[in-house]
Amino acid sequence: MDESRVIEVKRDILAGNDRSAEKFRMLRKEEGTFLLDIMGSPGAGKTTFLLALMESLKKLSDAKMGVIEADLESDVDALKIKAAGIPSVELNTKGVCHVEMGMMKQAYAAFGDLKFDYLFLENIGNLVCPADFDTGCHRRIMLLSVPEGWDKVCKYPPMFAVVDALIVTKCDYLPLNEDFDMEALKEHARILNPKLDIFVTSARTGEGMDDVAAWVFEKRKQMLS
Repeated sequence: MDESRVIEVKRDILAGNDRSAEKFRMLRKEEGTFLLDIMGSPGAGKTTFLLALMESLKKLSDAKMGVIEADLESDVDALKIKAAGIPSVELNTKGVCHVEMGMMKQAYAAFGDLKFDYLFLENIGNLVCPADFDTGCHRRIMLLSVPEGWDKVCKYPPMFAVVDALIVTKCDYLPLNEDFDMEALKEHARILNPKLDIFVTSARTGEGMDDVAAWVFEKRKQMLS
């Protein structure tokens, strides 16, 4: 198979997904629903972070929130969200390493008549494929945990380049990981993405979570203005 043809096919697939994503994004904006795509590797702490973020957002407004939980299999994370009293839809991709718009629209439809001020997509645990696919969200963030190491920015640059914010999670582990170079992480990340907002957080202790919530609150306000 001609190599240029492979690239062309990929572009066609992404272009169709992008068109669908833009329409979906505009419809949610008209409804007043702010969508946030949360990406990161397995074990970065996405679900724990999300629960803490929603608690911090409750301090700012009495907002209606929902979660789309994307996983290869299982409903473990979705059940954690539901146990916290938040409406959640489990999106099982059956081995697919990313979320496409067809999946996203089906998951959203599963909420029925429910409407939200904030809707969160907890994306597949993967630092590669999700970066390529627009999920119709208004902002994208990625989580990088201290135990993973700062050098992921060198190994997975496309993810850092496409997100609006980098959330360093599990910062309470910093005393245990002397090799984690926060300044090197920030420097390399901003070379890839000069406009990147960076937050250092711990969902366990609450450090930095109110700052992230304020950022999300402001981005929704900007969307509605």
